Amino acid sequence: MKQLQGLLGSGAASLGWPGTVGLGLLVAVGGFYVSTLAPQQLQIEELRQEHAHLRQLAKQSADDAPKGPAEKLAAFYAFFPPSGELPDLLQKVYGAAKRQSLILEHGEYRALKDSVDGLTRYQFTLPLRGTYPQIRKFVDEALAEVPALSLDSIQFERRKIGDATVDAKLKLVVFLGRSS
Repeated sequence: MKQLQGLLGSGAASLGWPGTVGLGLLVAVGGFYVSTLAPQQLQIEELRQEHAHLRQLAKQSADDAPKGPAEKLAAFYAFFPPSGELPDLLQKVYGAAKRQSLILEHGEYRALKDSVDGLTRYQFTLPLRGTYPQIRKFVDEALAEVPALSLDSIQFERRKIGDATVDAKLKLVVFLGRSS
């Protein structure tokens, strides 16, 4: 052990202070590479492989995509649920409200048929009572669960300045396709 210390001491003395600093920097750069750059290079390689996989999936889905205008139009209309599924869609919306502990007292419902494109818009207005975060989570969840649902308008009202609960009036529209 004493021989190693002696060798290191004589080696450092022969390098001088610039050589010792350079050697220290070299050791620091090696440690930086091992601790930071090597894991990042592995992550870059994983991302490259994922990118190649996603590019392959995109090419496959592009090959499967509808080619002509008639096929594209049929695919567009296939996105919308048939009008027979309306009760299930409304149940999903009400379930989202229940999971957020919102109070649904009553609502106004209207069906509007568009003679040009054959879609039916089912518009409903829901008065809600709850906290702002509850209402916000409800809207996010309902829109995620029912892709054909859109938020037409939302209105908030707080009865008193210090109240945590707000009254909200949401106007939602579900777009429905042709009955199957």
